[in-house]
Amino acid sequence: MRARRDVPPLRSQLVRNLLRDVLKTQAERRPYAAEFQVVHFSIQRDHFHLIVEARLPKRTDDDARTASAVSESAKLERPKEEREALRRGISGLAISFARQLNRRLGRRGKVWADRHHRCDLESPTAVRNTLLYVLQNWLRHGMKTFGVGVVDPYSTAVRFRGWADAHATIIETEAWPDPAPRTWLLREGWTRAGGLLRTTDVPPAARGVRHASIVKSYVPSATPSPR
Repeated sequence: MRARRDVPPLRSQLVRNLLRDVLKTQAERRPYAAEFQVVHFSIQRDHFHLIVEARLPKRTDDDARTASAVSESAKLERPKEEREALRRGISGLAISFARQLNRRLGRRGKVWADRHHRCDLESPTAVRNTLLYVLQNWLRHGMKTFGVGVVDPYSTAVRFRGWADAHATIIETEAWPDPAPRTWLLREGWTRAGGLLRTTDVPPAARGVRHASIVKSYVPSATPSPR
């Protein structure tokens, strides 16, 4: 999701807090929240990266009994309904965020430059690569990191449970939504494509970016003994 050129930089505390509020509101909406959720995100200067899930709730036993004679055509409707849930979820997020951002900035007009670009993830490798790309996207934009375990505070990297090594955390004054992945691929399947991520991992798209590879400790390896 890319913002218009006349929108102030998104990578700010105001936007971070606003996104938290919008996601909390979405998570409380029923039955909308049962079909769509944002699991991970990354806020960059003029765009967002999102990893979302759109999945219809499973039928209950009673529903299954009443639908025991479901036709093949009806079975094919479920993917269409999930795509519609995805469309509603992204549209609702974009509209709500834009309205509240304009209100807080005292501005008018459009916030988003174009429609979002969607990519369906259907394998453990695709999900793992996307997690690395989104959570470490700041490196692609030339951010420097000094110290061990430093991750992007303008993303869900600080709350990501899939790091293999220790990482920095943030003491939040207000809790963020903590969506549990509903799909096997995003919950655990991605680890079969190479294991957990490391905070020193750099996405392939960032390896040629200046400063992107500066992910190391500047702490002296040995502390001089006191005299």
